[in-house]
Amino acid sequence: MERVNLGYSAKNIPIAQDGQYLKTLIEKTESFLRRLRWKAFFFLNPKSGEAKETYGFTSKRSPPPIMELCDFEGRMLQLIQNIKFKKNQCDFQKKLLQDVRNIRRDDKLLIAADKTTNFYRVDAQTYNDLTQSSITKEYKKAPENITTEIIREERDIATKLDLADRIESFAPKESFITLKDHKPSFNNKPTCRLLNPAKSEIGIVSKKILERININITAKSGINQWKNSDSVISWFNAIPDKSSHSFICFDIKDFYPSITEQLLRKALIFAEKYDTITDEEKNIIIQTKKSVLFHHNAPWCKVNSETLFDVAMGSYDGAEVCELVGSFLLSELSTKYGNCIGLYRDDGLAAFNVTPRELEIIKKDICKTFNKYNLKLTIVANKKCIDYLDVTFDLRNASFKPFMKPNNVTQYVHKKSNHPPSITRNIPTAINKRLSKISSDKKTFEAAIPPYQDALRSSGYITRLEYDNKQENRKQRTRNRNVVWFNPPYSTSVATNIGRNFLHLIDVCFPRNHKLRKICNRNTLKISYSCMPNIKSIISAHNKAVLNKRETSNETDQSTKCNCRVRNECPLAGKCLTRGLVYQATVTRSDNNKQETYIGLTENQFKTRYRNHTSSFRNVNHRNSTELSKYIWNLKDSKINHSITWKIMKRCKPYSNISKRCNLCIHEKFLIICHPELCSLNGRNELVTTCRHMSKFLLCNSK
Repeated sequence: MERVNLGYSAKNIPIAQDGQYLKTLIEKTESFLRRLRWKAFFFLNPKSGEAKETYGFTSKRSPPPIMELCDFEGRMLQLIQNIKFKKNQCDFQKKLLQDVRNIRRDDKLLIAADKTTNFYRVDAQTYNDLTQSSITKEYKKAPENITTEIIREERDIATKLDLADRIESFAPKESFITLKDHKPSFNNKPTCRLLNPAKSEIGIVSKKILERININITAKSGINQWKNSDSVISWFNAIPDKSSHSFICFDIKDFYPSITEQLLRKALIFAEKYDTITDEEKNIIIQTKKSVLFHHNAPWCKVNSETLFDVAMGSYDGAEVCELVGSFLLSELSTKYGNCIGLYRDDGLAAFNVTPRELEIIKKDICKTFNKYNLKLTIVANKKCIDYLDVTFDLRNASFKPFMKPNNVTQYVHKKSNHPPSITRNIPTAINKRLSKISSDKKTFEAAIPPYQDALRSSGYITRLEYDNKQENRKQRTRNRNVVWFNPPYSTSVATNIGRNFLHLIDVCFPRNHKLRKICNRNTLKISYSCMPNIKSIISAHNKAVLNKRETSNETDQSTKCNCRVRNECPLAGKCLTRGLVYQATVTRSDNNKQETYIGLTENQFKTRYRNHTSSFRNVNHRNSTELSKYIWNLKDSKINHSITWKIMKRCKPYSNISKRCNLCIHEKFLIICHPELCSLNGRNELVTTCRHMSKFLLCNSK
C-alpha cells in the first residue's frame, strides 16, 4: 500500500476533450428543454392535470412538442452546433492532463482516505481482500431473490403515492471502502470504512418526511441537535463562567449500522409528541431501511437482522434517521442535564460546572443511557480543551480556533482549475470568512492561519487572510419564482460565450407580445454553469474500470461475436452479435454512386436490429419505420439498384439505474447534431427525445 501525493486537491477539474464537453452540453440542454416544454405545456393548458405531491421526482414521459417553442429550440440546437473551441492550457492544466493519463494507464487502484485528503495506491487483490474482510464482519450472504422482494415492496409504496411511473427500482450498486489513515495504528493494521451506495429511491420520500419531523422536534423541544459547527459555537458562547466548567466529549461507535428497527420505532413514537406522523409515513420510513449490500454482484445482508433492516451510510435519509434517533436519546439526557449536552449526528459534547468525581458519575450515566440501546461510546471527561468537528474549544480562556485532523494536508481548488470563474474568485473570501467565524478573536485567528495561507498560496491565490469579525445578519429578500435553470458545463477551452448567447436568444425568441413571454423571460429562464468531472470522479471511474477488467476480458472470445453461417456475409464483418452500439448504414446508389448515410443505435445485439431493418425494407407496411426504410423504398419505387454497408461507430453502455446516464443515446445525439455529414438521412431533431432504455427500470414496469 503506497501513499500517493497528488500535490493538489482532487476537486480540481482538468480541461475535457471537445467531444466530451459537447456530449455534456447536449445532455444539459436536453434536460433544460424538457423542463421548459413541461412548463409551457401546463401554462398553455392549466386544466390538463391535477397537482400532486411528487417529492421532487420528475416525470419520465416525453414532453409534448410546443409550437411556440420551436424557434427557440432550433436556435438552441444551432448554439450547440456553432460552439467554437480554443487552446487554453496553462502549466497547471498540463500537469492535470498528464496525471489523468498516468491514472488511466495504471493497473492499480487509488483509494481515498476516509477523513483526510490522501490517496493510497492498492492492487485489485488487496482491495478485494480489505473489502471482503470489512463485509464479513457485519454481513452474511443473502438469498438471490432478495432484491426482487425489495423492489416489489417499493412498487407497492410508489403505487400508493401515485409515483410508480417516476421512481426507479432498487439499483444494485457495488459497495466500496475508504481507508481510515487518521487512526494511530493504520500503518501496522489498516482499517476501512465500508460504504454501501445501493439505496432505494423511496428513501428520497423518507428524507422529506424526516426533515419535517426533525425541524419540528428541534423547534418545539429545545434540545441541542446541532446542524453545524456554527450552532456549537453559539452554544459554547452561552456557557457562563467557562473556566469553572469541564467538557465531556463522546463518539457513538458505528452509529449508523448500530441503529435497530426497535430503536427507530421508539424514536418515531417520541417524535409524535412534536409532529403528526401517519401510519403510511412510518411504513415508508421503515421500508426504506430494508437494504442489501452488493459485492461482486452478490447480495449481502446484516448478520444480526432477519428483516434486512440497515441504516446504510450514504443512503438518502441516513443523516435524517441519525438526527431523529439522536434527538430521542438527547431527550432522555436533557431531562437530567438540560441544555448542557448536545449532539451532532454521532458526535456528542457536554459541559458541566461540577467536581471531577461528579463529572465521572455523569459520564457513566451517559454511557448507561446509550448502552441501554446497544450503542457503544468512545468517551472522555474532565477536559478543559477539546477538538470537536472542525473547531478546538478551550474553556480555560473561553476561546475557540480552527482544528485540523492529524495527517491531513489542507488543499484548495487551484485558481487555474477548470471551474467557473465565479467559484474560484470567491474561494479566498469564503475561506477567510469561515476561518474568522471559527476563531474567537484576532490573536487565535492569526495563530491558526499559516497552514491555510500556505495552502491558498500553493493553489495560485495571492489573497492575504485577515481577521473579519463582522457578522452579517442582514435578512435577504426571498421571492419565490418558478425559474427554469439552464446549466451548461463550463470549460476554459470554449471560445463561445454561451451565457451571453443564451440570454440573447431569450430576448429574440420571446418578445413582449409573445404568447409565452410571461414564463419565458430573463427573470424566469436563468443560466448557471455546471462543472465537468473532477480528478476525484476520474479516479473513481478508473477504479471501477480496473475492478471490471476481468469481466470485460471475457468478451474477447471470437465465437461470441458472430453466428452467421457464412462469415464472409456477416453485415458487420464478424461482429454482428455485438451489443450496445451506435452504428452507421451507408446506402450507395448504383446509377450515380451517390451515398447517403444513416446513424442508429441498438441496446441489444446488432443482428436483431439488422433483421428489423431488413424486414422494413421488404414489408411495404413498414416503409415509414425509419428514415432509412423511407429512403430504401423511394429507391425501390424509382427502380434504382443500391447496396448497403454497415459499420460500428462506437460501443456505448445503455441507461442503467446505477449510472443514471445513457451513453448510447447521448453519443447518437452527438453524432446527429455535431456531425451531420455522417448522417444525411437522419432528419428528425433528436435533442429532446426521451431515452427509450430508461422505462424498464421504472417501478411501474418492474415484475
